[in-house]
Amino acid sequence: MRHLKTKEWRLIPYEKYPCLENMAIDEYLIKYYEKTSIPVLRIYGWSNISISVGKFQDVLNDINIEECTKDDVFIVRRITGGGAIVHNEELTYSIVCSDSDIDCKNLSVKETYEKLNTFILNFYKSLCIKAMFAKDSSKKIRFSEASAFCFSANEEYDIMIRGKKIGGNAQFRKKNIIFQHGSIPVQNSNEKIKKFFNKKINFNNFTSLQEILKRKIELDEIKDSFLNAFKTTLKVKFNEEKLSQKERDCVDKLILNKYSSDDWNIKGINNNE
Repeated sequence: MRHLKTKEWRLIPYEKYPCLENMAIDEYLIKYYEKTSIPVLRIYGWSNISISVGKFQDVLNDINIEECTKDDVFIVRRITGGGAIVHNEELTYSIVCSDSDIDCKNLSVKETYEKLNTFILNFYKSLCIKAMFAKDSSKKIRFSEASAFCFSANEEYDIMIRGKKIGGNAQFRKKNIIFQHGSIPVQNSNEKIKKFFNKKINFNNFTSLQEILKRKIELDEIKDSFLNAFKTTLKVKFNEEKLSQKERDCVDKLILNKYSSDDWNIKGINNNE
């Protein structure tokens, strides 16, 4: 009987960063994959409350910049689409790989979401939480409706628990390279964040781990479960490796030339392309 070889992925261990650095690291990792063909999983947090907006989002229309400025909430634009996410109490991840790394050659974009997001279902299962894809929910859901707030919109392969969406995931494609990042919300801060949006948000459509489990959740409690779910679902092993100084220099250059610019973060204009 032939045994499939376990694929080796680079694991960048958990660390908290400012929002500009987080998005610059994510973009750098695509360049890293282009050079090395080594697939990467990164898990991380946010050193301050921040809002990431979708690549094509109209920030001036959707986000109350005045309220964000008052509360020192930074806004950063992602390279992925979708609505805004308020990053605070959560575990965030990013994945860079090729379609062959996850055995999904010739699959559609939606099918690769299913392939990748299955590990998130298994992560929730490890916490004794019954989660499912939105397409399998008994709740009547209208898919692909745009929303200023990511967690209020639904796609077929979003994760649902007890009829509510939890977290969000978005992809960026470059030839055969798949980049995906997403979040596992530990705690919701609905009353605190609604003032950051110009439009009324329906906070009844989404949930968090603490709301489901009805107890305080520590990040250390879920990080190992998250990594184990990824390893077992995708049948990979990890080579843990932090960012080198040379890599951090590349990230700093991206921050300077792109992610510190209002042209990019507010207007969606990248002057370096």
